[in-house]
Amino acid sequence: MATVFSRKHKTQKGHSYPVYYRHPVTKKVTYSCTMFSRADATAKENELRAQIDGGDIPETPKERKMKAMVTFGEVGKKCEKEWNRRGKEGSLASDSVAGYLHLMHNMHKVWGKAPIRTITKDMILNLRADLAQRLVKVKSEDGKSEEWVTVQSPAHSNRHLFIIKQAFQKAVEEGVIKHDPSKDIGYLSEKVHERKVFLMPAQLDLLIAQAAKGRSKHYMPLAILLAAEHGCSRQEILDLTWDKVDLDFEGKGAITFFRTKNKVERLQWIMPRTRQALIERKAHLDKMREKRGIKVKANHVIGWLDGTPFGDIKTTWGTIREACGYDDLHFHDGRHTYCSNIILGGGSAKLAGASIGHRDLRSTNRYINLEGLRDNPAQDILEARYDDYGETA
Repeated sequence: MATVFSRKHKTQKGHSYPVYYRHPVTKKVTYSCTMFSRADATAKENELRAQIDGGDIPETPKERKMKAMVTFGEVGKKCEKEWNRRGKEGSLASDSVAGYLHLMHNMHKVWGKAPIRTITKDMILNLRADLAQRLVKVKSEDGKSEEWVTVQSPAHSNRHLFIIKQAFQKAVEEGVIKHDPSKDIGYLSEKVHERKVFLMPAQLDLLIAQAAKGRSKHYMPLAILLAAEHGCSRQEILDLTWDKVDLDFEGKGAITFFRTKNKVERLQWIMPRTRQALIERKAHLDKMREKRGIKVKANHVIGWLDGTPFGDIKTTWGTIREACGYDDLHFHDGRHTYCSNIILGGGSAKLAGASIGHRDLRSTNRYINLEGLRDNPAQDILEARYDDYGETA
């Protein structure tokens, strides 16, 4: 049993009871705290005894003081170091790292200088509510001016809450705090605000045709097809290398995708248009490398002529999208297009989710309503009824 005791000291106002324990590692008698009643001292002795017997080393007053001064910003910096390391080793996608760093930068502005021990559950809940509303700049109806409006954005709030949770988990790991005030705080529902934008086949054709006109014609049509016909995220497209592509497998071709975000690998037949775009991309790379004497440094499908990957394709995508008049279309909507057209073509939401690489099929629930459009006998009956009435009128 651990050695814990207190000593009675006389003071000007009565008595105090400094509490000591024998340190389980150094074996030195170590001061813990001072209580001002025998009952409190006894309770503290019992608490320390149970703590030490349970294998937990108590903090000294100096250690407690140092930990009490550790700020949210200091813990955040440790999170950033870990994200950067994971980005370098490939266990976290580069766009995820950039996104996390941006969100943590925002949190430094809010709580960067606040001791992390002083941040309470109520403070986190209040910030979650504040972040659920954000100001965005929108064009006026005449398109000549812009104004700031407040919109509901639970996704914006949830992204920041994720970063807050990461910081508090790190603080617990580092022993800065014992209890995580963010642990039991849930994410806001995004169901009402989920994007359900997707392209019908004719709209996709227009987008691909526009992509084939510009300077990016040798890779953007392929990137768009990989998103819309194979459900790829931008990260999967930028990470794709030629060793994952077999253009001749079983006469169709096969391609392997890996999503760093959830560590899911999926193998697919290559769609005909995508296969043709891949053949043309490979021929272009071979031609330009020979013509310019370019030394191959890497093996990425979408990237520079030397095979190294692009940092991003946001700017090029924005130009193509705007030229088509699709101002509200995100590149990620290519994944929505993939799932939506699977369902409208006769597949199920479960099949679409598995094909897109969702581990949790609840992520695919946004597409379930489309299953009703595929086979809707009530609407078919109603359509026939009105057709019959028109013929007899």
